[in-house]
Amino acid sequence: MTQAIRPDTITTSRLVLEPLELRHATQVTRFCRLWEVAQYTANIPHPYPAGCAESFAKDAASERESGGGWVYAVTLADGGEVIGVIDITLCDKDRSGELGYAFAPWSWGNGYASEAARALIGFAFRVLRLDKIEACVMVENEASQRLLARIGMRQVDERMMPAPAREREVLCRVFQVFWSQVRT
Repeated sequence: MTQAIRPDTITTSRLVLEPLELRHATQVTRFCRLWEVAQYTANIPHPYPAGCAESFAKDAASERESGGGWVYAVTLADGGEVIGVIDITLCDKDRSGELGYAFAPWSWGNGYASEAARALIGFAFRVLRLDKIEACVMVENEASQRLLARIGMRQVDERMMPAPAREREVLCRVFQVFWSQVRT
């Protein structure tokens, strides 16, 4: 069962999603600096520059304060280790958001990303009152495509998307889910 403790902290049976802050930066750097994480993202640079996680945390706080998005550190409930980041960026034109995430390789294969994504999607529909959530995944990232399908998102499109950290556009598959398709 997923529960929102406050509008900005979300818990599941194994995870705590807490607003990304400067105190998380060292642990975020630990996995974001790895090519195996960065290669499938549009925005994580490689090599990962010093201070990048700190800037990301500051930007996340500004985004949250302005109401433009919600970025969370995904931590293990039984110890607080940061194993990932996950976010919903809100779209100005309609009541929708874009889901994004990156997880530490040592956490892969345990269902943590699925659990965090389900929790954040539930929060986005129940608390933020969004109508639709999208996620864009590079075509090479088969694991993320399987994850999105597993949590109930459907592929609806394939298109070129900007990938600033790669300094080019990349072919992505677009997945969607609507609030009417999810029981929260």
